[in-house]
Amino acid sequence: MKLFKWLILPLVAACLLTVGCQPAKPVEKPLPPPLKEQSFVVYRADASGQGHLIVEKHVIKDNGRPVFENALQALVEGRPQSTKTENLFPAGTKVLRLSVKDGLATVDFSKEIKNLGEGSYSEIMLAASLANTLTEFPEISKVQLLVEGRKVVTLNGHLDFSDPFVRDESMIMKSKTGEK
Repeated sequence: MKLFKWLILPLVAACLLTVGCQPAKPVEKPLPPPLKEQSFVVYRADASGQGHLIVEKHVIKDNGRPVFENALQALVEGRPQSTKTENLFPAGTKVLRLSVKDGLATVDFSKEIKNLGEGSYSEIMLAASLANTLTEFPEISKVQLLVEGRKVVTLNGHLDFSDPFVRDESMIMKSKTGEK
């Protein structure tokens, strides 16, 4: 029996040491799933002042936000993709809140939106670009503009903002030849 203990104990110890001394296999972490993309269009004013809206196509990585929210952010805070278009939203304008209910998108802007350039052109084109951009999405059929949580009658005295705006495709430039 003593001989058995002296033979078995070293064998068990050798097995334990061999198993315990092997390098650990690296733990493979699964790669995160690839980010999906969101694509949308925004409508910007024609920089020539001709009263047209020009389509800008955007593709971004999905950031978990609704696509219409990303489109609005691109319209308000983004730079135009071409020198043929301009962003009419005054510098510093922020979207404070965006909600969508029963087809109505309510967009609450910071007070900087009231720094809009003078003249009716700026107001008309801003309203048209906002309405046409957001009504690209099936869940939105009209757009109400607020400033600091309140309805406004006008931004610069030329256009009535008290009622929601609807899509107006007659302002969208259809081709590169300048046709509407």
